[in-house]
Amino acid sequence: MTLNIPLEFAERFAQLGSNTYIGQGGVIESPELISIGNNVSVEAPHYIKTAAIDQQLPHEGPVICIGDGCQINRGVQITASPKIILEPNVLIYSNVQMEGEIAIGEGSWIGANCRLSGNIRIGAGSVVKANSTVLDNVPDYCVVSGNPASIVQVYETASGSWVDVSDHDQAQAVLTARSRLPLLSICIPTYNRAPYLDTCLHSIYSQIGNNELIEVVVSDNASTDATPDVIDKYMSLYSNMRAVRNDTNVGADPNIYFVTTLGRGKFVKMHGDDDYFLPGKIMPLLHVLDSHPECGVIHISIINGNGPPRLDSGISNFLAATTLYGAFISSVVLRREDLEKIENPTLFMASKFNQLYLQYSILKDNPNFCIMYDSMFSYGGAYNPKYSFAEVFFNGYPSILSHFLSSGLTAEDIAREKRQTLYHYTIPWLRNNKATVTTDEFEGIYTKYYHEEPYYEDGLAIMEAIRQS
Repeated sequence: MTLNIPLEFAERFAQLGSNTYIGQGGVIESPELISIGNNVSVEAPHYIKTAAIDQQLPHEGPVICIGDGCQINRGVQITASPKIILEPNVLIYSNVQMEGEIAIGEGSWIGANCRLSGNIRIGAGSVVKANSTVLDNVPDYCVVSGNPASIVQVYETASGSWVDVSDHDQAQAVLTARSRLPLLSICIPTYNRAPYLDTCLHSIYSQIGNNELIEVVVSDNASTDATPDVIDKYMSLYSNMRAVRNDTNVGADPNIYFVTTLGRGKFVKMHGDDDYFLPGKIMPLLHVLDSHPECGVIHISIINGNGPPRLDSGISNFLAATTLYGAFISSVVLRREDLEKIENPTLFMASKFNQLYLQYSILKDNPNFCIMYDSMFSYGGAYNPKYSFAEVFFNGYPSILSHFLSSGLTAEDIAREKRQTLYHYTIPWLRNNKATVTTDEFEGIYTKYYHEEPYYEDGLAIMEAIRQS
C-alpha cells in the first residue's frame, strides 16, 4: 500500500512500490519519468524534477530511479539532468541538493545540507558528511567531507576497520591495497551450463556492479558450449570479475576446490552455477562477513527461514545446526586464511563432499562459526546424471564424519546423524526420484554401508514399499 498521495497522482508514476510514503507539501514534476521502489520514504517539503523534458534531453525509461528502502528527509531537492539513480537503502538527510547525472550506491548516506553536482557516482556504502559539496566520484566504502569534498576515511578489509587518510595519495594507497584483498570472493565452478551461468552472473551483478569489496571468480572446466562467450560478456562489463579456463576437464569436485583457491578475498564463497541470488541478498551477506571476521566458517541456512545470525563454536554444534545441508556448496563461506592452513585439503575429493571436509577441518582449529538464516537463492535445477546420490549419502558423508571422531565429533554424534540422514533426507529423496535410480544403484549401496545398523531392515522395507507404490 502506498500512503499519503492521491490515487490519481500515484498512477502517473512509471513505478511506485508498496509501503512507500510520500509526504504532502512537496513538488514532484513529471512523475511519468520517475520510478520509486518499495518501502521508500520521501518527507515533505521536497522538490523532485527531471530536466529531460525542459532541456529536450534524450531518455529511455525513467530518469529518476529511487530504489527499495531509500529514505529522503525534509527539504531535499533533486533535479535529474539527465538521470539520477538512488540504489537501494540510500539515506539522504535534510536540505540536500543534487543536480546532474548522479548515481548513489547501495547503502550510502548523504549528510544534511550537502550539495551534489555534475556527472558523479557515490560508491556503495559510502558517507558524505554534512555540509559537504561533492563534485567528483566517491569510491565504494569511503567517507568524504569538505568543499569540495575529499576522502577522509576508507574502509580497509585487512583490518576490518575505517582508517583515517590525510590526503589523496594516502587514500589511493589504501584503496590499492584493498583492491588486492576484497572482503568476499564468489567462486563459481562451471562446465557446459552457459544459460545457467548467464542467469547466475546476472543475479550477482544486478546487485553488486563493480562493488570494490566483492570479486567474482569463474573456473570454466573446458566447456564445449557457449560458456566462454558468457564469461567474456561479463568480463567486458565488470572490473571485479576474473576467470580461468582449464585445458582439460579436471572433474567437477576438483574444479570446485580449484576455483575456491583462486579467490583473493578475506572470505571465499563457493557458488553453484545454477544457483541464483535473490534480489537484495548479497549486501546482507557482506554485512555478516564484516561483523564476524573471527568466524572460520559461515553457513547460509536455506531451510530454516529468515532470522538473525547465530554465532556458535565447535564441530559438534556445527553438525547439529547444519546436518547434511552443510555440503550444499552455495551455502559454504570460508575464511581464506583458515582454508589455506588445511594440510591435506583434497583428502575427501572422491567423496563428492570435499567441501564439507574443508569446513570441519577449519573448525577443528578455529571453532568459531556463524549460521546466516536467509533463503537467499532460487535454483536452476541443472542435473548431473553421473552423480550417485546413494554413494554420497550412504558412504561419502558418513566417512567424512568418521574422520573427525574424537577430533570434535563423538560416536553418538555420528550415529545420530547417520540415522537422521537415512530417514530425513535419503528416503524422502528416493520417494521423489525412484524412477531415476535402480535397486542396485540405491538399495544395494544402502545394504553395503548400513547392513550392521539396528534399523537396517526397517529402512530397507520402506525403500521396497516406495518401489511398489
